[in-house]
Parts: sequence; C-alpha cells; structure tokens
Amino acid sequence: MRRIAFAVLFALTATPAFAIDPQAPDSCATGPVEKVYGGSTWLVASCSDGKSLVFVAKEGSKAAPFEFDLTFTGNDYDLAGHGKGDRKYTDAAYADLQKLTGKDVLDLLQATKVAMPKN
Repeated sequence: MRRIAFAVLFALTATPAFAIDPQAPDSCATGPVEKVYGGSTWLVASCSDGKSLVFVAKEGSKAAPFEFDLTFTGNDYDLAGHGKGDRKYTDAAYADLQKLTGKDVLDLLQATKVAMPKN
C-alpha cells in the first residue's frame, strides 16, 4: 500500500459536516470515465465520499481483471490494488497513478460527476 499526500486537495475539498468514514465509502459508482494508465485503459469512478476514486481495468485489457482504490484517509490518500491482471501492465499503471497530483484527482472527480453511465 502506498500513501500519497494531497494537502492541496484536502484543503480544497474539506467539508466539516461530512459524516461518512473516509476509509469506507458506501459506493463508487459515479461515472465512469475512461483513462489510460500504464498503457492500459481504465474505467475511473468516484465514490460516495466525494473524494475517493476507483480504477477498474477495462474488460479485454491485459491489466484486467484488476482494480486500484485511491482512498481518501482524512489527511491524504492510500493507493491499493488487487486482482489477477498481467503484472507488467498493473505495475505500469500503479507507477502512473502514484504520479497523480491533487489537481489530477480533482479533475478526475469532476469528470466522473459529468460522465453519463454507459449501459
């Protein structure tokens, strides 16, 4: 597990009245948007806490089946992954996700909110 600090993001998104446990969002179903990380396509959805993201390798991708969770912990973010996708592609995606900035995360959160679910 890798801890990623996003002090700027925390300052921009802090909501004192927010009661959801940031370690366990109720759901992560807002979106998704398609993005490429590590040379593979990922479906990115935001979570009910309004701060966390889930990255799911698109079906048919060499990284699939695999999921990364970028979970807001209250002060920063934890990045964790699990699945059985090709390690070469999941490791490359992990390296790209570690480079996300606070602005990148804010942009992804916004993009998922305006994305229409694909049926």
